Amino acid sequence: MLDPRLRSPKEQPLLVLGIIFSSLFWLALVVSIFGIFYGVIGIAFGFIAHALFLAHVRGNAVRVSSHQFPELYDRCRKATASLGMDAVPEIYLMQAGGLLNAFATKLFSRRFVVIYSDLADQCQDPRQLDFVVAHELGHIAAGHLRWNFFLWPYMLVPWLGPAYMRAREYTSDRCGIHVVNDLEASMRGLVVLATGGRLAMQADLKAFMDQRLEMGAFWPAVLELVSTHPHLCKRVAALQEFVQPGTVPAVGRNLLAYPLAPIIGLATGGAAGGAGSMLMVVVIIGIIAAIAIPSLLRARVSANESAAIGDIRTVLSAQAVYHDASGGAYGSMECLVAPASCISGYNGGPMLDALTAKPVKSGYERRLSLDPESQSFTFVAVPVVPNRTGIRSFCGDATGLICWTHGTDPAGTDGRCDVAACNPVD
Repeated sequence: MLDPRLRSPKEQPLLVLGIIFSSLFWLALVVSIFGIFYGVIGIAFGFIAHALFLAHVRGNAVRVSSHQFPELYDRCRKATASLGMDAVPEIYLMQAGGLLNAFATKLFSRRFVVIYSDLADQCQDPRQLDFVVAHELGHIAAGHLRWNFFLWPYMLVPWLGPAYMRAREYTSDRCGIHVVNDLEASMRGLVVLATGGRLAMQADLKAFMDQRLEMGAFWPAVLELVSTHPHLCKRVAALQEFVQPGTVPAVGRNLLAYPLAPIIGLATGGAAGGAGSMLMVVVIIGIIAAIAIPSLLRARVSANESAAIGDIRTVLSAQAVYHDASGGAYGSMECLVAPASCISGYNGGPMLDALTAKPVKSGYERRLSLDPESQSFTFVAVPVVPNRTGIRSFCGDATGLICWTHGTDPAGTDGRCDVAACNPVD
């Protein structure tokens, strides 16, 4: 039960927008058969990758407990209680090649906080580390991890997704200062992430906060608009504004940064790195394609079937004209296109155009079968690739009947369509 005063004012409105957008996204994915398929694959791979990463942490990092680094564990326990949490998450110390960072994550109901060992070494004042750890615990206490998977599509939305994630960082910073209960120590806990521990103790906090005045310029604004974390100098200033309201004036952003940020941010990778940003673009395009492609395929199939029915009607009309001109016979496709070559004394034009007479057209193979004995014919159209270029097969005959079947040849054996298996076209 996180104290509502610790939440950033922008977090809840942005969360409501995220719930609406993500609900519509997942609904669209569910109603698409292909979308469900790709969604399940994506979720499975994401889960496996995350589970393997946490297995690496659990096997190669040191778990903090009452017996392992008990002093750090006791500070984590007190921070957990201060934030209203029922239990201490699993805390791990891990070497990360000099990176100064920490993060919170989860796997089902298990919560984890991973602290990079270089960060713990750099915090010369234990309260600096307390702030960083409490910040990560704040993500858990505020329920941020609970919404991560559901809100994933929203987090990729330009402007809104990054804004929501930055608001969560401000909330977690407030959790950090709530636990530490010391403004300067909390501010220097953030400065450690910028300079390292020894220099953080020497940094002029006011001068660092004043750097935020430059962050409204075009390029800093572009970077922040596509980033999941606010600029550190703005976060330090936000801590002072939280403790001492009215002492830190807000800084606006260059308006040109807003329309250009998504384009420039994705091209350069924003704060997350080019590969990660491009991966997100590929994923979202893949999901959109998974939703859109089935609809496009259905539209193409429908168009192919309509074309086949239309051509059958055209052939039936051409055969009726040929039947009258020839004195009772029906003609081949070649005769319908060039009747003068088949009917003695005929001086008229073609009864059927060459395009309609093609054996393959609009995803369908067409076949005309003449039956002189019964003085009849069948004209059949079947999909070139069943269930892709067309679903139904069609047949038309001398009686004027046009009908369709699923998966069976609609033509009968007596120059007529198989009326027992063929369904009349409306």
